[in-house]
Amino acid sequence: MWNKLEVLMQDPSHKRLALALCASILLHAMMFGGVDLSLPYFKKEMHVIEARIQMPKATVKQVEPAKLEPEVVMPKAEKSIEPPPQPVIPPKVEETADAPTQEVAETNNPEPAPEVVPPVESSTPSQVPEKIEPEPAQEPQPVDAGLVINENAYQYVETYFDVSTKIDGPTEGKAKAIFNVVDNDHYQLNFLVKAEGLAALILPDLLQTSDGLLTKTGLRPLNYLYQFGKKTDKTRKAVFDWQTNTVQLTNGNEVKTEALLEDTQDVLSFMYQFMYVPPLQKMQLNITNGKKIREYDYGFEGEENVNSTLGEVKTIHIVHTGVEVDERIELWLAIDYQYIPVKIRKIDKDGKIYEFVATRVITTRPTIDGSQPVK
Repeated sequence: MWNKLEVLMQDPSHKRLALALCASILLHAMMFGGVDLSLPYFKKEMHVIEARIQMPKATVKQVEPAKLEPEVVMPKAEKSIEPPPQPVIPPKVEETADAPTQEVAETNNPEPAPEVVPPVESSTPSQVPEKIEPEPAQEPQPVDAGLVINENAYQYVETYFDVSTKIDGPTEGKAKAIFNVVDNDHYQLNFLVKAEGLAALILPDLLQTSDGLLTKTGLRPLNYLYQFGKKTDKTRKAVFDWQTNTVQLTNGNEVKTEALLEDTQDVLSFMYQFMYVPPLQKMQLNITNGKKIREYDYGFEGEENVNSTLGEVKTIHIVHTGVEVDERIELWLAIDYQYIPVKIRKIDKDGKIYEFVATRVITTRPTIDGSQPVK
């Protein structure tokens, strides 16, 4: 029987019939018999990846307010370089469900010091006002002492005096004073007194000189000389050293050095200093006579007219108010002649009086052959 089946199966037509019969039986079995025949599913399964964008919630770190210094000195900006960051107090961050107003980055290794947030460039002003240290006030210069300086003072003044040894007494001698500016920055002063008549046989000439610098504040003496004839014991000198602020005083054979006080004048230069600084502005003057330096206080006696061969000259009368001095000097300063002295009265400690009244004043430098001025 099996041999017959093998013969039948070798026939191609019988093979097709057998396959069709098997397929029919299988199909009927599935439809009516409930046979579940599932074929394997070889398609690769796809995995679904769902991505969702969500802003992270802000992590707020409690930060202690930074201690600010009482004053912050801002460095000077150079050209367009951005200013260095200044310490500010970080603003509080409010948490919202959607997005934070400000993020504070967390660090893996937080520092123990308070966290400082550098300022961000914006159009809104800084929350903490910056304090700038004011520059120190400059010290006033000697020129700016509130004094009125006469820049058009006389370059040359020649004054002739009648000399008397009594107040408003008769003439007993003559005197001549010459003030001369040399090279616009130096001055020279000579004051020569000569006795007349029988007194000329007894009294030698009295010469006083002063020379020094012409500055923006007036006269600054360098040398002063008081010489009464050839008597060396009555000769006095003062040599000013403005670099070391010392003055060397020579009185006869005695020589000493003293501190040079501010704006010190000698007894000759101070009378012509009023051309540059008018009286009543500075009435406390440091003056030396070759023996010592003293502070002289002057008081205003009023305006007076001085009668002489010049006519009536309107003056300001000032008087030394102290008593502890070697000689007391009163001055009548001509208002219309830039306050040059037109009357001088000296009273020494022994009570001896010398009074000088101007008879002639020349403010034009003399010339040689009528063309060149004499310097």
